Amino acid sequence: MNNPNLFDYLQECRWFGLKEDIRRGNISDIRLEKLSFDNGNKLFCLGEAMMASGEKRYFSMPLVLKGAMGGGQRLLVLDGGVYADASLEPDFWQSLNRMMRDNGGKVQFPNGWTFEYDGFGGIPLPEGNEAAESRPLNVEQSNTTINVGNGMLAFKLERMLEFAPEVNSEFEMNEKLMREKCSVMPRTYGGFIWRRPDGQQAAGGIVQEYVKNRGDMWNFLLDYLEKKLEKHYLHQMPLTAKNSPEFMELMHNLSSKTQEMSECLSRPDSNPNFTPEPADASFARSYGKQMEVLLYQVKRTIQQNMERLPEPALTQAEKLLKNWDETTSDFVGRRFDAIRQSGYQGSFITRVHGDFHLGQVMVTPEKDLRFIDFAGEPALPMEQRKQKHIDVRDIAGMYRSIKGYLGAVAVENFAAKAQDAEVAQRRKQWAQKAIKPLIDSASEVFLGDRKMSEPWLGLEILRKNLYEVNYEVGNRPEMAYVPISGLFELLPTQNTGAANDNVLAKFGKDGTGLQAG
Repeated sequence: MNNPNLFDYLQECRWFGLKEDIRRGNISDIRLEKLSFDNGNKLFCLGEAMMASGEKRYFSMPLVLKGAMGGGQRLLVLDGGVYADASLEPDFWQSLNRMMRDNGGKVQFPNGWTFEYDGFGGIPLPEGNEAAESRPLNVEQSNTTINVGNGMLAFKLERMLEFAPEVNSEFEMNEKLMREKCSVMPRTYGGFIWRRPDGQQAAGGIVQEYVKNRGDMWNFLLDYLEKKLEKHYLHQMPLTAKNSPEFMELMHNLSSKTQEMSECLSRPDSNPNFTPEPADASFARSYGKQMEVLLYQVKRTIQQNMERLPEPALTQAEKLLKNWDETTSDFVGRRFDAIRQSGYQGSFITRVHGDFHLGQVMVTPEKDLRFIDFAGEPALPMEQRKQKHIDVRDIAGMYRSIKGYLGAVAVENFAAKAQDAEVAQRRKQWAQKAIKPLIDSASEVFLGDRKMSEPWLGLEILRKNLYEVNYEVGNRPEMAYVPISGLFELLPTQNTGAANDNVLAKFGKDGTGLQAG
């Protein structure tokens, strides 16, 4: 460990995605490539974490020189100087712009790597942005989003870097939706790119229109539901579509905007990465194999964690496991039968958002909606994020965000406001019943003309639900009742008499189709 202070500093940074690896001793060393800018007052650091496995992970870290320790900020002692996070400084955007301008839009680091800006579609940045002050928003993930000029721009600075031979998936998605003039996405001006001498590249940041907003839809709706529950609790009234028109209006809008996004991503394009392809027999067979693996993994996860499950998840899990192979194989097999009988007509694989849920939707002051973060599922490597998937994947993801989690978390928050456990339990039991009519109506409205009986939609909802079970049972058993209840509702709990031993029993041996079953 070459600099214990650096390790301690990174442990306190919310954006740093390798904190658990530091705690477990999985990082042997961290090296920094440093570039001085802003007349020596700031450092742009490119970090290289040497993993015990031999793998290398990278991150970007702008720093600003501080005169002394103190001031309440996280501080890093480096090369005899005391530094803090430069993105917190009001002049960060200004100094970054000067650095890029002074170097012709392309900055080269000592190791030969470059950091450069690439504009999208020739759209010029707003006039006067170079002199605008900036401040970070209060959300830190694997990136830091910065408000430039009090709403002039939004600059998302990527912290954890992932290199690949091709352009970043979020850049591609944003450019595609810009070409399609899709109203769901904020206007995108361009992006910063890290390039290595070996041709690998990574997204360094993206510059977009700043969407004035009332927060993301997840928190906006949670706040709405918690206030509604408090009001209705006094009169013991259920929440319904009729007495919650504002909520339902947002659901109608979300349904329409999601359909627009899906249609834009399904249009033929000059970029072959966005050309739709038929969901043919070969794709169905590959999908079936992946589903069989997932079903096995989830079954094992539940079996190995039964003692950690509280009620009612425990009882429901026991009933699901009793006939797991039969019920899951029947559910999946029947849908593949329907797909085969349709001659694989009407379904396509396309690029998708990939991580679509209520937290990815911004609510504007006018209660319009904008979608954000088109980078795909963060846990997947870049090449997998750029793969095409069945075109209803985003619909299924959002459906589970509404149907599975929104109401459940609103109820938990409502119950948590009670002063003692007995009152909390009464509030929870009432709220679970009271909120169900509204969540059921909202889920149906979101699906619009789509039906749960559609084979690919049913499979995708099952797939998303299974991933939720796998995560919650292994990591948050107290919340496992949410996805387990979803499975309990989705799957029959009695032996259906299905003859298949596994999903692939429904496939022809030559891989060209499905047996009638």
